[in-house]
Parts: sequence; structure tokens; C-alpha cells
Amino acid sequence: MIHKFRLFVTLCVFFLAAVGCNQGDEPVISSNAYIQTTAVKGTSTSCAVVLQAQQGTTYVVSVESDGDWALCNNKQTSVNGIMSSSNQVIHIYFQKNATGEERSADVTVSFNDETTFKLSFTQLSVDSTVAFEREWAELPVCSASTEYIYVSHYGRMGTRDNARNYTYCFDPQVRASLWVAYPLHSSYTTGSGNRDYSSFGFDPSVSSSSQANLEVGSYKGRYDRGHQLPAADRKCSQQMMDQTFYATNMTPQQSNFNQKLWGALEGRVRNQICNDTLYVVTGAWFEGEHSSTIEPYTYDKVGNMCPTPTHYFKALLRSNKGNTGMRIDEFKDASQLRAIAFWMEHANTGDDATISSKYCISISKLEEITGIDFFPMLDDSIEQTVEQNCVPSKWGVNN
Repeated sequence: MIHKFRLFVTLCVFFLAAVGCNQGDEPVISSNAYIQTTAVKGTSTSCAVVLQAQQGTTYVVSVESDGDWALCNNKQTSVNGIMSSSNQVIHIYFQKNATGEERSADVTVSFNDETTFKLSFTQLSVDSTVAFEREWAELPVCSASTEYIYVSHYGRMGTRDNARNYTYCFDPQVRASLWVAYPLHSSYTTGSGNRDYSSFGFDPSVSSSSQANLEVGSYKGRYDRGHQLPAADRKCSQQMMDQTFYATNMTPQQSNFNQKLWGALEGRVRNQICNDTLYVVTGAWFEGEHSSTIEPYTYDKVGNMCPTPTHYFKALLRSNKGNTGMRIDEFKDASQLRAIAFWMEHANTGDDATISSKYCISISKLEEITGIDFFPMLDDSIEQTVEQNCVPSKWGVNN
């Protein structure tokens, strides 16, 4: 009996010690609150207030703005609740700022542990020189001072019906897009989309009289209906793939160049797909001298004159590691990102399919050539460094 009693006491002491140890090891989270972006763009319609506190802590979030232009997610000036986890997000909502001036709002966060945080954010005014703007890392600056047409297409991807497909800058003067910008990820390149079921045709978002008529065949001469966004990059659904066959995504591209060298570059770009999104801008350049192997213009099958590009380009941006889970504007260290541009003369390149470093330039150099501002979502503190970088080996180009 004595031995059994001692064993019982020992087990009880061990159990109580174990419970006490677990209680002592439970992390204590200090209450905190911050706004993810304190200077939001004029086109933004929300910002996030991040709360950090012990689970079960109650909170009150209040927002104060002239004229109540900013409200909590309950459409009131304050919201309260209980922390269901150690991290919680409260969104403040507002409209695009078309007032012509910056406007600011104050946010107060109070927890029941008697800690209070005074925060604020500023919404910039909408830039009247920009015609089209979205919170998408691939989108170049779209100038409002031109006759260009900016359009974004959306489609089915997985369970979503409105995933973004691509955005383009269409120039009616050349019956083609000057650039096509799009995100690239394995979720886009795998699926049921089959190009055998797709047909070339007019883009319903642009007047058909401004487009090349490619429904009845390709351009005259040895010019393919060359995709800017490749069909192979949109296998996620038939709808997404069908949209890549719109005339606004086509340019008259010399057959050998399209099927050999340019096709090899498209494959090289797909090899850079990672867990993070790869951002791509593909473009056609119509200025300067043509190669002696390229006519200055061709025609579609119904007689519309179609100028031919002198050059083609691709601008690429992604994270270095490829698995950060971060938005582009969240990066504050230039070494965490990689960027490069490919610039190619449009010519009859025969059977050549070699992607070499002679085609590689920096984003800054591409901006200098084209006058297009690429990847404006990059943080201002690192934008110049990222865009001046050009390391072909990081992109699988070693010769």
C-alpha cells in the first residue's frame, strides 16, 4: 500500500507540474494595431487595419474623416468585436478620390486591456494623366493623353468566373495592341483549355472597324497571326484561351520568327513560373527602321492595311525566391526581386531558336526606348535598383 500511495502522489505531482509548465509556455501577445498602407492611391477603395492581441480581447475601431468619406466595414464610423485569433483585419472603405486634393482620415483602435493606438492614412488624389489604373503589378502606366484604348479581359479560372486574364493598350492606327500585360502562374497554364476549339475573331470590346479582320485567315504574305499573350499561357479554361484569339492580341509576325525564335522565348518565360506570380508585359514596337526581310506593312484578307512591328519585347518581374507569398508593393529590399527585358528585332530569323544574352536589357533601358513606365507598383525606394538590374543567368540565359 505504501508503494502504491507513493506512486499515486508522484503521478499527481508530475501531472500538476506538466499543466503548470504548459500554462507558463503559452505566449502572451502584446496588443498592437497598424495600417498596412498609410498612403493609398487615389483609385483605391479600401485599406486594412491590422489588429494583434490575445484571443478573446475586445476592441473598438473608430474612423474620423471630413464628411465621413471613410467608413468601417459595417458602413458606420466605428466597429467593435472580439479577437477570434491573435491577428484580425478590419477594412476601412471609401470611394476613389476625384477631389483633386489629398485627404486624410484618423483611425483609433482601443482594446479592453487599456491600450489605445492612434493611426492615420492619406488617400492621394486620382491622377488625371492616367487613363486606366488597377492594383495589378503587371500593369504599366496608362496615359490619358493618347488615343489608345485600354481594356481588361476576365474569365473563368477554377471556381472563379471573373479572374483577370490580360490587359492591353490598343492603337487603332496600327490595328494592334502596343502591349499586353498579364499575370503568369501554374493556375493559368494548367486546365481544360484547348486551342483546337478556339477561333480567331474580333474583340467585342473594340470597334471591329479598328481591328484587323482575322476571322477568314491570316495576314497576307508570310505573316502569322502572332499572339502577344500566348494561348499556351491560358489553358485554365476554354473561355480564357478563346480570349487570346481576339484580334487585339494579334500582330502580323513573320512566320519563322513567330514559330522559332519568338516561340522559344515564350517557352523560356513559362520556365520562370513559380509559386509567386510572374508578371509579364509583351509588346510590339512600330517605330524605327524595319529589317530588310520585313515589309513595312501587310494586309488582312479583306484589304485592311496592317503595319508590321519593327521590334518585339517582353518585360518580366518576379520574386527571387519564388515562394514568398508577398505582393510586389510589399517588397522593400531590391535583392528580393528580379526583373529583365527582352528586346528583339522583328526579322526572318530562319530556324534560329537560340535565346541569348544579346536580347537581354534592363527594364530601365526598355523604358528609355519605348517611353512606357513599367511596373509602377514597385516601392519607390527600390524601383530604380530593380529596374536597372539585368542578370540573364537568373532567367536561364547563359550564353
